[in-house]
Amino acid sequence: MKIQNPDRKIPPQLISSDSLKLNEPKVVKLSNNMPLYLFQSEIHSASRLDIVLDAGSIWQHKKLTASTTIKMLREGTTRFSGGEISSKIDYYGAFLDLQTTKDTAWISLYSMNKHLHQLLPMIKSMLTEAGFRKRDFNLLNSRQKQSFLVSNQKPKQLARNKFNQLLFGADTPYGQVADSDDFDKLGRDDLIRFYQEKIYPEQAYAILAGPIDEELIQLIDEFVGFEWRAKGVKNMFKMNATFKPGYHHILRKNSLQSAVVSGKTLMLRSHPDYIPFLLLNTVLGGYFGSRLMANIREDKGYTYGINSQVVPMRHATAFMISTETGSAVTQDAIREIKNELNRLREIPVPETELKLVKNYLNGSYLRALDGVFNQAERFRSVKDQGLGMNFYEKSIKRIQETTSEELLNLAQKYLDPESMITVVVGDEKQKH
Repeated sequence: MKIQNPDRKIPPQLISSDSLKLNEPKVVKLSNNMPLYLFQSEIHSASRLDIVLDAGSIWQHKKLTASTTIKMLREGTTRFSGGEISSKIDYYGAFLDLQTTKDTAWISLYSMNKHLHQLLPMIKSMLTEAGFRKRDFNLLNSRQKQSFLVSNQKPKQLARNKFNQLLFGADTPYGQVADSDDFDKLGRDDLIRFYQEKIYPEQAYAILAGPIDEELIQLIDEFVGFEWRAKGVKNMFKMNATFKPGYHHILRKNSLQSAVVSGKTLMLRSHPDYIPFLLLNTVLGGYFGSRLMANIREDKGYTYGINSQVVPMRHATAFMISTETGSAVTQDAIREIKNELNRLREIPVPETELKLVKNYLNGSYLRALDGVFNQAERFRSVKDQGLGMNFYEKSIKRIQETTSEELLNLAQKYLDPESMITVVVGDEKQKH
């Protein structure tokens, strides 16, 4: 057999997907009227079940309550100890994940279908009879506090926390940031109150991905579709951010590096500018070959890495540029960030660069939507804003249609450096 060696100087041909067709999940109602969204697959032998709760940190009465409540579900119930939960998960080769964001919380279970009847009783117990044992709470809270104290020594973490407070307001649902004293103020009764108010089926939904049949749906209904408890509290959210542009410095004497975070609030996912702005953000700092990386890392050598990102939430969207630089070149790096922002506002993106970034995003979308497990996760991320799987179809199409002129207009509209907050954590001599 003759082996042909490829010419490494010739890149492979780029193949672009002109269209993407994604099916909306079928939805059934469980016995408690909770929606169950179905992503069917015939090629898997395992399933993924997500139970999504309207129990994010924006609904808590006291800092740390939401995340600690969800973590405590794994520490034991009145029926299963934390050790029993962990042992069962390991024995059956399953995976259990509990997460909290600002808007929502969720329980995710990955398991072979044949083992679900052994594992779902634990999920039912978490939803209805969480233990909140005092000893378990004290141990978890102590571990959380120690981890927080270590993390909060990092300039990057301090910069992000301060940026978040300035962006939304320190006393607002999105702007609240915990400090070490909040761990001492948190009590077991706070968790029980949050659990009773926010963990109930009327404000929840489930997503099931994998090989689904009627028997499996009935099994989910048996352990998730019952009435967990009486209806809890449905809070009203008020968006009262107090965003003001400006420069802010946090002193870290003798620090060899500075953490820099710069950004502003943006439009929601449903806004017509959102998808083309994702393309603009990728050009700026959304991938390894971005302009910020090419300038500040590759050309200037001021940092090991720099990126820009768009963080969408239910009631707000944050845009941020973040990096860590040597203390001696912090202000130089900030100037170059502004230069790149202004360059996008003054000069259209060349067609060759635009095509490259479009192809990169096309591949990123296809990879992120490969398989029903990934599709279930992508669905969960947009459902809270009233969107479905067609959001991703429209995204790919809209990105391919976006022109350099549109990006120029978007940059002029949203990327004025003077409209942003900049937070620097570093040595005093590097003040602005």
